Amino acid sequence: MDTTTLCIPLAHIQTYFDLRKSIIAQVDWLEKRSQLKFHNPHELLELIIGLNPEQFYQKAGIDYRTNVSHCFISVEQCLSLVDQAISALEMPYLGLAMGNLMTISHHGMAGVAAVTQPNLGRCLETISRFCHELFPPLAMMPRVEGKEGIFAMTENISLAPYSHFFYELNMVSFYNIFLHLVGGEHELSCVDFSYPEPAWGHIYRRYFRCPVRFNQAETCLRGSASLEFYELPLANRLMAMSAEKTLFENIPTRAIRLLPLRLRRLLLRYYGAFPSLEQAASDLGMSGRTLRRKLAEDGTTYQQELDQVREKLAKEYFYRGGTSITQLSIMLGFADSSAFAKAFRRWTGLAPTAFLEQQQMSDISN
Repeated sequence: MDTTTLCIPLAHIQTYFDLRKSIIAQVDWLEKRSQLKFHNPHELLELIIGLNPEQFYQKAGIDYRTNVSHCFISVEQCLSLVDQAISALEMPYLGLAMGNLMTISHHGMAGVAAVTQPNLGRCLETISRFCHELFPPLAMMPRVEGKEGIFAMTENISLAPYSHFFYELNMVSFYNIFLHLVGGEHELSCVDFSYPEPAWGHIYRRYFRCPVRFNQAETCLRGSASLEFYELPLANRLMAMSAEKTLFENIPTRAIRLLPLRLRRLLLRYYGAFPSLEQAASDLGMSGRTLRRKLAEDGTTYQQELDQVREKLAKEYFYRGGTSITQLSIMLGFADSSAFAKAFRRWTGLAPTAFLEQQQMSDISN
């Protein structure tokens, strides 16, 4: 899968750019909701809710048709849409504003299915699964580490130069949904962004009640691990099942058929004892020969996918405070620490010790 792979359902992307479903057409409301003042609010409102859809999509090379349900677009086309919107509005921080305007209802059946789960942990797992199907370039991963709960976001495919747009939109949107679900009972400990603070960094802090940190190990929301079992006020098992069924009946997906992504997810489950190519192929329901051929058709190999997973896990190990290179080498299936160090230097351009020192210095400065 690369930036030209048609893998993103257009019907899902339309929820980003057709905010008419959730915006009240009043300038005062817009300014209050987005917490921003605009030089020409009437024009901005019209631009946000009234961009000519035919021209908007055509400029991105998308065959736009109303209510299209089986159309998929690529990362390149999606980034073209973002570029058009940011340029038209002259708002580099558009992701923040759009994320704050999006409500649970704006996420449609995906939102309903998520917020009707029995607890917050299941809600985040549902969001993670939906992200894999509806927007495979981005991955969302909930996890618990000791007393801390983390909901992290990362890119499967580079979304540069607009990575920040997708992180801003999703972080603000999910933060607001969190507040809606838990009310005033709890607050997150902080929100982290893995990139340097942009020129509009001060605007970030208008949207979060908790500390905002940049240049962090990963982009994520952080809070108490106990929130995993927080019972959601809208919990309804039958409604959750019905909403998910309706969602995927109306928005077909392709991510489940993207073999490199399926393989990576499989390898992540084997952390500490990675399978052979033949075993992985068997788990994926095919022969080793077929797996090799299909991966080659996607421009990759089993070893390249395994290395991507190993690199990801190695970095996460250091980000989370791990320091034993020998232990990490064993967990990642290397013969010895020397072999691991050689591979790590190939992935990152740094020796593991240098990367670890860099991470420790970053922790101290923050």
